[in-house]
Amino acid sequence: MFESCHSPHDVAYLLRHRYGLPVQLFAGRPTVSTGSVLGAVVMPPELGRAVLSRLERERPAPVIADPGEENWTFLVTPPMPPAPLDIRERHTLAGHRVTVVPSGRHVMLPTTDTGVGYHWVGEPGAGALAMPARGAVLAAVHAVTRMTAA
Repeated sequence: MFESCHSPHDVAYLLRHRYGLPVQLFAGRPTVSTGSVLGAVVMPPELGRAVLSRLERERPAPVIADPGEENWTFLVTPPMPPAPLDIRERHTLAGHRVTVVPSGRHVMLPTTDTGVGYHWVGEPGAGALAMPARGAVLAAVHAVTRMTAA
């Protein structure tokens, strides 16, 4: 997919037009910012695989792996109106190494088709950006972690 890209601007253009991502360049890297249009939930890949599998029954979920596959970042629609997580929920999620990314943060986007850099593990569909709701991803995390804890 990225073979025709020769600069970060080319990558940003491709991601904008292919997937509808609100891409911006930050320090020369294509990113999206969390906020009212897009949110992010980060988790370890072992948990991410099970969550992605559960979500894909309903709709594809855009998921980005970092270069070392230490974390997977699910792109999600934020709740409307904005709703912060309560302290108990944040602690429960933290126990599984899951973080809801706060508003105003940059999320690095894939720039390669290989597993070396940031790359898709759940590629979004072409056209208008479709993401699962933050609540759906968190519900899948809770369902998966209850199943594995038993």
